[in-house]
Amino acid sequence: MSLANVVDLRTTGAKDESGVANGAWFYQNSSQPTGTGFYDPFLRLQDSPVEEAFNTDYRSNGQAPLDAKSDPNYTHSMTLGSLQVVTKKGINFYAFSLDIDEPNSGAKRYISLDQVKIYLASSPTLADLSTATLKWDMDGAGDATVYLDGGALSPGNGADDMQMLVPVSFFAGADPNSYVYFYSKLGATANMGADNYDANASFEEWRALRNQNPPPPTIAEPTTMTLLGVGIASLARARRRKPEIT
Repeated sequence: MSLANVVDLRTTGAKDESGVANGAWFYQNSSQPTGTGFYDPFLRLQDSPVEEAFNTDYRSNGQAPLDAKSDPNYTHSMTLGSLQVVTKKGINFYAFSLDIDEPNSGAKRYISLDQVKIYLASSPTLADLSTATLKWDMDGAGDATVYLDGGALSPGNGADDMQMLVPVSFFAGADPNSYVYFYSKLGATANMGADNYDANASFEEWRALRNQNPPPPTIAEPTTMTLLGVGIASLARARRRKPEIT
């Protein structure tokens, strides 16, 4: 298979910091970075052999679009301002984690992450991404894929298998109250011999490192006291140290 960029995380402890997928760094089996924040699944998806979905609050007859699970506890909107910024080697990132659930052994233990696209929009209830603004694409610097192993990584659900760090610079100047739409496709890699990279087992889910206290909504025509309060809050945020991933 010919790809511009391959990130192979099938070996225990594998990682890549060379920006092979449009500036993003990938790590195998990373735990939550240090600092104040928490993980909250924002997208759960399931299908076979290929699964694709994006997070949204939209439901039609109780169903979420594409292959997303409809439970709002696991598939829901989030704002750009709710994402916590983490720093590694002097670069600011947003941190996303993927929990896969593939068999622990055999040819079906592998799965491919074939596409990730991150959009921004003003509404939390989009039914499709045609009106959203694309900000980052894993294939933006050439067709890329990530190989994952359900046996070498954390088996089963409930533990992170991969961490993806996306540079904050791709979102420069964006409104923090914009809604983040995170699209991903898994299991689309074929022609890999005896190995099977389909989505074979139960669901996969994405999480993001989130702020505990997201910024308040933008207020139109603020008064003098409102402006003063926003200024004080901005200074407080500026003084707060960003967590460092080790």
